[in-house]
Amino acid sequence: MKIKSYNELTRWKEIMKLLPDHHQINHDSEPEEVFWNWKGNKIHIDYFNNPQAKIKVIMLHGVGGNGRLLSFLGVPLYLQGVEVIAPDLPGYGISHVPGKRINWAVWRKLVVDLIDHELEKDDRPIVLFGLSAGGMLAYQAACLRQEVAGLIFSNILDQRNPKVLETSAIHPMVGKFGVPILKVFSKILPTLKIPMKFVANTRKLVNDEAILKLLITDKHSAGASVPLELIASIAEATPAIEPEAFTLCPALLVHPGVDRWTPVEVSRLFFDRLNCPKRIVMLENAGHFPVEQPGLSQMEEAVMEFLKERIEVPSNSKEMEQQQANTAS
Repeated sequence: MKIKSYNELTRWKEIMKLLPDHHQINHDSEPEEVFWNWKGNKIHIDYFNNPQAKIKVIMLHGVGGNGRLLSFLGVPLYLQGVEVIAPDLPGYGISHVPGKRINWAVWRKLVVDLIDHELEKDDRPIVLFGLSAGGMLAYQAACLRQEVAGLIFSNILDQRNPKVLETSAIHPMVGKFGVPILKVFSKILPTLKIPMKFVANTRKLVNDEAILKLLITDKHSAGASVPLELIASIAEATPAIEPEAFTLCPALLVHPGVDRWTPVEVSRLFFDRLNCPKRIVMLENAGHFPVEQPGLSQMEEAVMEFLKERIEVPSNSKEMEQQQANTAS
């Protein structure tokens, strides 16, 4: 049976309950759930709609998440006057992709088309936020859609680099020898699905043990099985613009300070080569899925500062109104 809403699932709710109230979905910050008809697929999108917002953020998850889990950052951004859009990429969450091939090119095309879809609605600037593998996805989409106003990454992992591939794999030998073998088998059995935990070190996804236990058994995020073709194509995705030639928009790397999966040195192999205005903010005590404090609050602060630099965010945000109401009472 097709799942029609995240209200039908419980795992994401259990994860969110372990976060500060400020980062949880509630009656003041509940997204509109939409199934976008994209190329015969039904792509689930969480829309934190704010018609008064002067800027939009499209949030992209990686190979261990989904759009709903990104609400840990989407909610506080929305409460501060930003419109937030978080799709479930094919193979994750509750998007319906009937019998279609799923690979990196499909993910990238979806993001490019989603940018176009949003630009057709209005001319508000769009910033892309990418978590984990979503960082490189955001970058590659921006290379194809020059209207993007800014890029934010928690990581930016160029899997063409052997060091990156060996670091992100479940074991360096899997990255060195196993992934090339998977590439061969993906040509023969592209739609064959295997658990992502067989190739990626998902047990280092988050440092909070309680959240980790929930994530790695969640069939809609880190516990999902994905097609061989998707795994193989991530490892060889090539951007339209190499970083030395990238001057299209500013970039911000909000990197977890205690990332036990892909430390900042791995992201810097690509990030340091970018030829655009850029800066790095390290998130104290935060793991790869950066939900630990104080890094969680530091990320929110750094992202908001970056967005305000792109365009002034409305000061009469929902959160400020709530704070004023609390003060008056």
